[in-house]
Amino acid sequence: MNTFYHGDCLLVLKHDIPRESVDLIYLDPPFFTGKVQKGTKKWQPEAMELSFEDSKRFWSEKADEMREKSPAWLRHIAIKRPDFASYLWYMMERLDACHKALEKTGSIYLHCDYRASHYLKMVMDEIFGDDKFRNEIVWHYTSGGVSKRRFAKKHDILFFYSKSDQYYFEQQKYKRFLDKSKGYDPRIKYFKDEESGRDYRVNVMPDVWTDIGIISPNSFERFGYPTQKPETLLERIIKVSSNEGDLVLDPFCGCGTAVIVASKLNRRFTGIDIHPTAFEVIKNRGHELFAQSRYISRDLDEVLAMNPRQFEDWVNEYYKATKPHPDRGVDGITHEGIPIQVKTFQIKYDTIDKLLSSSKFHPLVPKPIKKLIFGSQVGFDDGARKRRFEIETAEGIEVDLVTPKEMLSLI
Repeated sequence: MNTFYHGDCLLVLKHDIPRESVDLIYLDPPFFTGKVQKGTKKWQPEAMELSFEDSKRFWSEKADEMREKSPAWLRHIAIKRPDFASYLWYMMERLDACHKALEKTGSIYLHCDYRASHYLKMVMDEIFGDDKFRNEIVWHYTSGGVSKRRFAKKHDILFFYSKSDQYYFEQQKYKRFLDKSKGYDPRIKYFKDEESGRDYRVNVMPDVWTDIGIISPNSFERFGYPTQKPETLLERIIKVSSNEGDLVLDPFCGCGTAVIVASKLNRRFTGIDIHPTAFEVIKNRGHELFAQSRYISRDLDEVLAMNPRQFEDWVNEYYKATKPHPDRGVDGITHEGIPIQVKTFQIKYDTIDKLLSSSKFHPLVPKPIKKLIFGSQVGFDDGARKRRFEIETAEGIEVDLVTPKEMLSLI
């Protein structure tokens, strides 16, 4: 099914999106503006959700991983610009996860601006390989401000990469209208536009797009979302790099333009966003689309607020488990045959014992039992941990005691 995930796209990409399952990825992540989401202030779609400017905290948590996995040029940047390096590492982790999710025949478009585009090109080269770079697309528009001290900034950059040399690409063409006063080239075939009566020739689409403007304040497309992109921009990308029935993924789906256009063009879609406001905007734009799609939470606060039935369903979904009928003391069984017990209260010694006993006599639990999973909304007491130790020591059965916080921690 078409699916919306509420949570950090890094977790969703690693946990929920199968490897090499996505045909096209478009992402328009927060640009390096220096803005950070703080407290309960008004949501800013252009701001990072994570405090990447907190370099001291970042390096205390990421230093070893950075030294091991980051390229030398990024480690060099980190010496003088740790805030910028942490942004690039934030993007590198997520782009690497996108690479793993992308089909061998798939393509990816990264939307960025002047603040970090040159460095993000280096990140993309590291992950996808510079030989998989296809285009630097310049999206030029005329709207916006001007400056007396520099040229007006009137474009965004989209980096187009493929995962392999075997990728889908349907070249697009456009009408180039002609000025009669300059004369016509007799060697070229011309056509007449039925609406305007003007003559035009057909040209192959170049890597500078000047025919798509930004959304005007009074446009019917405008939904009050600051970083909203026009549907025509996404139509071009999706038509060029996917077929009907293909899966389109937007890891920073925001107000949902990419997934809405994908649906209109008969593609399947997955949209991910870390902020709940994004999904409220998507509902307002296309209520039926949202209602007909799955909504899966990977947000800790949302999970902790679930009632017992919701939480049980959520844990089963997280582990791709099914609820047996009748349950006979087992809340879920994974595809691997692992029994699950789910509680919204603190799990104690007796709860661990009951699932072990129920599992041994349950007809749908494969024998011998190799593992048990316990999910608690609030945690476990010392008795539960003691019983886990006893079972693992005496019977050789692995026992997982997990909370939502642990389940939703970034891998």
